[in-house]
Amino acid sequence: MLTIKVKLDRNNPEIETVNEIWRTADFNEREVYDLFGVKFLHHHDLRRILLTDDWIGWPLRKDYDDPVNMIKL
Repeated sequence: MLTIKVKLDRNNPEIETVNEIWRTADFNEREVYDLFGVKFLHHHDLRRILLTDDWIGWPLRKDYDDPVNMIKL
């Protein structure tokens, strides 16, 4: 088992993709992008995977506020 932790800038979270090393990271990186807004540089298909394309924001961030669905964290 391997765990990798990195600290990213909250305002501009970017990190290189590991998709070229581990092909299975493809959907994991897309999910993290979709829910947390982390941009994986040089990812071949970085787009939303769970939410619709017109969704605004990153719903799993602690500072996410959604007055329509009354989600306030």
